[in-house]
Amino acid sequence: MVIIDLGYRSVVLQTEDAVRVAEILARGETFVEKYRTKEEKEKSGIDTDYTYHVYPQEQPFNMKIMPDSQYQMAKLAGKPVKE
Repeated sequence: MVIIDLGYRSVVLQTEDAVRVAEILARGETFVEKYRTKEEKEKSGIDTDYTYHVYPQEQPFNMKIMPDSQYQMAKLAGKPVKE
């Protein structure tokens, strides 16, 4: 099993699937939706709430191997209980 960290979320996949996802993500670009304050809108003279940006990836995603025994234990534990 392989864990892929995608921002604030991690996904566990079979090794073959993780490799395919990694290949796809490596070809991707970064997308950012940036909120503009009232002052920024007034300064630029353009009255849009958001700007949109696409550019090459700067930060790679993380992958790590999870031993089958750890996966089975985590699977048994299930979703964490909120306290």
